[in-house]
Amino acid sequence: MRIKMVSCWFATSFGEYTNGLRHALERQFGTEVGVITSNCGCGDPVEINRMFQDRRCEFLEFPHITYFKSANPVKYWIRTEARKLLYQERARRYLRHTGDADVLHFQQTLNAFGSTAAFGWLRLPARAARVITVHELDPEQLDFPETNRMYNSADRIIVHTSDMYKELVDLGVDSEIIDLMSYGIDIGPRPKGPKQGIIFYGGHTLWRGKGVDTLFQAMALVKERLRENTPELMIHGHYGDVVPEYGLRLAAETGIGGIVKWHNQMGSQATAEAYGKALLCVLPYTGSFAGLPAVNAMTYETAVIATRRAGLPDHLGDAAVWIPENDPQSLAEAVLRLLSDDSARRELAARGRARAESLFGWDTIAVKTMASYRAALVHKTAGTSR
Repeated sequence: MRIKMVSCWFATSFGEYTNGLRHALERQFGTEVGVITSNCGCGDPVEINRMFQDRRCEFLEFPHITYFKSANPVKYWIRTEARKLLYQERARRYLRHTGDADVLHFQQTLNAFGSTAAFGWLRLPARAARVITVHELDPEQLDFPETNRMYNSADRIIVHTSDMYKELVDLGVDSEIIDLMSYGIDIGPRPKGPKQGIIFYGGHTLWRGKGVDTLFQAMALVKERLRENTPELMIHGHYGDVVPEYGLRLAAETGIGGIVKWHNQMGSQATAEAYGKALLCVLPYTGSFAGLPAVNAMTYETAVIATRRAGLPDHLGDAAVWIPENDPQSLAEAVLRLLSDDSARRELAARGRARAESLFGWDTIAVKTMASYRAALVHKTAGTSR
């Protein structure tokens, strides 16, 4: 089976997902997986080494028109229609790179890989079976919910969370073509040596939906109790070379600037080492998606405190201490409890490691993904794609 992925290839969790899945498919099935990518529109730098040293990565440059709601209805209509035309041409260019692929796998994120490009891609005829992994929904498709029925033109849809599954079905997507599949990770060796500090993943954009405000308020409460013994809080993400102003301001306002250490654009090896050394991973998300830090924490035996949002229940199962959303007091109490109870913390970490080994290794995800590809080929061959 010949496979090509249309995907963000930047230094983000989405690029990591595509890269991890691609290599696992090649290991497990001996099939070559190519990547079709482009400038994204988010303004982040491309990870040059990964892209241009890989001969199987085909890159195209194309202009963008960003989506936003204008108060002027005429300007809004003109901009929206111009954006559709521009992204339809981008979709055509993606398809020109199909070559002899049997399966095309579109990784839907935002901008160049958002719903407008994905739906334009589905409107065009293609010989290959088409699969879309919906990593996130963008504002445009939520403003025009009827457009989401276009997903039914795909041969298969993959989602990472039960919440996303339900949301797509509620938007009119056929449940029979949706597969629920977790985020994956390379299962590294168990960490050795002492653990210390707390780790938090800020993702691509540091905003309130990640729960960073709740986290900083909670850490201020922890600092009141532990004073000079307060653990370091390490924050990492894919937000470029400059620490987000929002984060710096919030840390200063809550009085914890001295314990926060910012690490931007860490590679996979540095990330593994960071989780391997951390005592706790704290994920008080209320939105977005947190599968990547969840599987990292479980793999490297870092106990997790989390909310029941952002796909965290799907990934963590019984390997987390659950807290209410937007509740700094509950989060602070959970942090203090686990810091003082080595036995409970180690037991939680061990459950996470066992869960990661059984469910989240990239080879396991690759086998499930290949099953989706085969189902997509059957769907395509049967002529049921619309």
